[in-house]
Amino acid sequence: MKMNFIKWAKIFSLPAMALGLLVFTGCGGDDEEEVPTMDIVELISSDKYKQASGAAEGESLDSLVKYLGVYPDLVELLGGSTEYTLFAPSNSAFKSLLATPGFPEDITDINPEIVKGVLSYHVVSGTKLKADLTAGTSVTTAETEAIVVNADGTLKTGSTNQAIEIVSADLKATNGVVHLVATVLIPPSVGTSLTPILGTNAGTILLGAPFTTLAAGIKLGDAYAAANSKPTLTSILAGSTVHTVFAPTNATFTAGQITANTFTGEQWYGIIANHVVLGQTIAPADLTTGKSFNTAAGGKILVFNNTAAIPPKNGVGIYLDGNGSVDLNVQSTYTTFDAEVALPNAAENSNGVIHVIAGVLSPL
Repeated sequence: MKMNFIKWAKIFSLPAMALGLLVFTGCGGDDEEEVPTMDIVELISSDKYKQASGAAEGESLDSLVKYLGVYPDLVELLGGSTEYTLFAPSNSAFKSLLATPGFPEDITDINPEIVKGVLSYHVVSGTKLKADLTAGTSVTTAETEAIVVNADGTLKTGSTNQAIEIVSADLKATNGVVHLVATVLIPPSVGTSLTPILGTNAGTILLGAPFTTLAAGIKLGDAYAAANSKPTLTSILAGSTVHTVFAPTNATFTAGQITANTFTGEQWYGIIANHVVLGQTIAPADLTTGKSFNTAAGGKILVFNNTAAIPPKNGVGIYLDGNGSVDLNVQSTYTTFDAEVALPNAAENSNGVIHVIAGVLSPL
């Protein structure tokens, strides 16, 4: 049958064959859809979505690819055989987010767990084409929170923008589909808890990559405070009352083999409150020998600004005692200072200042 068909086809003239093809195409309906050849990771990494290859900033995905690359499990998820839908923010979407007042200018300065949570919020299980995203539809993300579709087809998330536009829809991959969006999608929990504290001392610490252990301690301390009718640490650090925070970084906690689980919520509450001086924005020039400051924990921070006037015991620097173990009249006690001011004025915010310290000011 096949050979007979070929012989029969050769009898037709070229015009007749062209007419036959035209009729065949018309009878078949729409043109056959192109079959995708790339998975989601390959698709968003392709030249078509690279700004360097000529794609517009609002249609480029270089930033998304770079940030996803920090989390191999997300790359593996989107590069596997299971189908997913990815809402992909463009380069301009990330640029706009990082330009938000009070937001870290470099995404590497943000707590990596927060970044991962935000990226996971852009991933939905299964293939959800634009036609499936009808008004009122709610889809659960890999971050476990939902994205809701507005009546006009825009997306409602925890972002201050409650109508996020899908710039380009139904970019099909072998394992799902990609929708390019004009704004980074923010999980509702992040929008509720972090957006209001941008530009405050709380924002710097809770968002900051160098302060993830301190942020975990604050979370545990806040749970204790809420259960015991005390002001939360977050409310103090985000409040309008000016204050100064002497903040240990992750490196300090690691050096002391301290993790979030080292202390109870009650202990964290006392320790962190002992690093906060309420009602004062303490400048580096205020950190003079013999000066003391009352802490939110009811303790006292004693300052020793080491100079040639007093023979050095710890080296030149600004040292702090938070538990009363140092007597400035007894040089032998100088070795018991709790911390050194490593980076004065590390951050200046609307409600105060943060000095980074090496050490922990444990209360009495």
